[in-house]
Amino acid sequence: MRYLDPRISVIAVLFLLLTGCSGTYSTRDGDGETGGTEVYPLSMDDALLIMQDAMQKEFPEDRIEDIFTPHRGYRAKMRFLADIDVISVYAIPGQGRGPDGKTVDGLVFEVHRSGTYPLGGIPRSKAVLKRVVAGASRMADALPKIE
Repeated sequence: MRYLDPRISVIAVLFLLLTGCSGTYSTRDGDGETGGTEVYPLSMDDALLIMQDAMQKEFPEDRIEDIFTPHRGYRAKMRFLADIDVISVYAIPGQGRGPDGKTVDGLVFEVHRSGTYPLGGIPRSKAVLKRVVAGASRMADALPKIE
């Protein structure tokens, strides 16, 4: 019986370790996680507090970094063995339709993850968005986003 050349095995393992993936979860996509495309009529200061609280609860032992561009938000890294996932949460200006039918300025939230640890990163990303949506919903009713 002939076995695979060890060099090919090493190359295959390195390829798998270095190959990353990414994903985005958002209140503007209507992905079902948050109930549709939603805008929250909040100030940026309120949004920053909500996002910071969500990140601190999901990453209590990790360093959380401020993000200033392209949108305001926070970022944290999670590690497992040789794998790293970076999870970022952003507040993005958007417009919603108020109960009276008028346009209302507000914010949509987006969580982005990238890295080589999707088994940990995907559930953590969804948990961050869920916490952000819960915090935003306590402060203001979500409005339907104007496309």
